[in-house]
Parts: sequence; C-alpha cells; structure tokens
Amino acid sequence: MTVRKVSLDQIKYLKGKTKKSEVDDLTDKDINEAVLSDPDSVVPTEKELEEFGKPKERKHD
Repeated sequence: MTVRKVSLDQIKYLKGKTKKSEVDDLTDKDINEAVLSDPDSVVPTEKELEEFGKPKERKHD
C-alpha cells in the first residue's frame, strides 16, 4: 500500500474507489464473517463490552 500526503484543499478533489451499492448490499452476516476472518481484527468479549459503559452526554454550544 502506498501512502501519499495530500493537502486539505486536495482532499475535496479526490475520488474514492468504494462502490456504494456494494456496501449497501452487505448483510450483517457478511460483515461478521469478514471481521472474524480478518487476522488483525479484534472482537471484544461480552465482559469487555460491558466495561465500556454509556458515553457521556456532550454539551452543545
């Protein structure tokens, strides 16, 4: 994978290669299978999930 630096002005002119229709067609089962087959992915245990707790409310200015 190549990493290249771009300015904030250049970002708005970049086009991604993601096909929205392919992402929309993914099922939960497809996503879970992809996560479980990825050796770099970490699936938290139920105990780890319980430790997260609820997020704090943000103050809106």
